[in-house]
Amino acid sequence: MKEMEEIYKKYCVPLKKYVVSICRDPDTADDIVSETFFRAIKNIDSFDGTSLFGWLCTIARNIYFNHLKRKDNNAFSLDDQNAVQIPDLVDVEDEVIKRLQRKKLSECISSLSEAEREVVSLHIYADLTFSQIGTVFGKSENWARVTYYRCKEKLKGMMSNE
Repeated sequence: MKEMEEIYKKYCVPLKKYVVSICRDPDTADDIVSETFFRAIKNIDSFDGTSLFGWLCTIARNIYFNHLKRKDNNAFSLDDQNAVQIPDLVDVEDEVIKRLQRKKLSECISSLSEAEREVVSLHIYADLTFSQIGTVFGKSENWARVTYYRCKEKLKGMMSNE
């Protein structure tokens, strides 16, 4: 049991960063991380011994996908402050431009392949190193670095072709 506590201490924060990068909700990420460690303990016999962090990320990703299947994305509460935002009138034009750029970038990222999207998300949003990203995919650090660079170049090209 002491080993599991050390594993939790070592991988909890990087795993949460990964989950937040794919689900964009810290509260949901907490639930997924908890469920991930529960399932990891329960199914430790199925671990093949290669990369513990990669195995945990795979479990977390599957839990997140199951969560999406169950979740009704169209339902939200009007009490949810994130759902209803009233913008300040400080500089509406700049805010509109920023939102349009973020939307365009999001569309460009979504046009990438699934692996490319994940590499970009893991590096930018989850702040994982290329070594950690390579581990998640069961590939090398160099593969993650090259994939990220190529994606970045693709995105620059897509963004400049407005």
